[in-house]
Amino acid sequence: MIDVIVAFLIAALSGMGVGSAGLLVAWLTSVRDYPQLSAQGLNLYFFLFSSSASLMIHLWRRRILWGVVLLMAGFGALGALLGVWIASCINPSLLRRLFGLMLLASGGVSMAKSLFPHKRKKTQAKIPDTEDNE
Repeated sequence: MIDVIVAFLIAALSGMGVGSAGLLVAWLTSVRDYPQLSAQGLNLYFFLFSSSASLMIHLWRRRILWGVVLLMAGFGALGALLGVWIASCINPSLLRRLFGLMLLASGGVSMAKSLFPHKRKKTQAKIPDTEDNE
């Protein structure tokens, strides 16, 4: 039961923009004693469900560029296979420390960007208007 509550809380935090990867993997490896690779794999599965609401909104608004989706999905699949192979060659203890360092670096960069904002010209990608094509 506690796992369901924790998963709900992590999904809620993820929906508010708090990174779910670090929270779920930390819970699984520290409290539930999951192996690092299994925790990261389960985190990817969890992400599919926690991001489904925004997928529905983008589908409803027709804001998906399918060519870009196919390109990114192909390279994402290749990257995932390469990442699994590399991770399987690394000692689990070292992999756990590297994951922690990556989370610290990511958090540090995010904090630095919020503390020292760089003023730059905002540009927005032009999204084709699909309503005119109906």
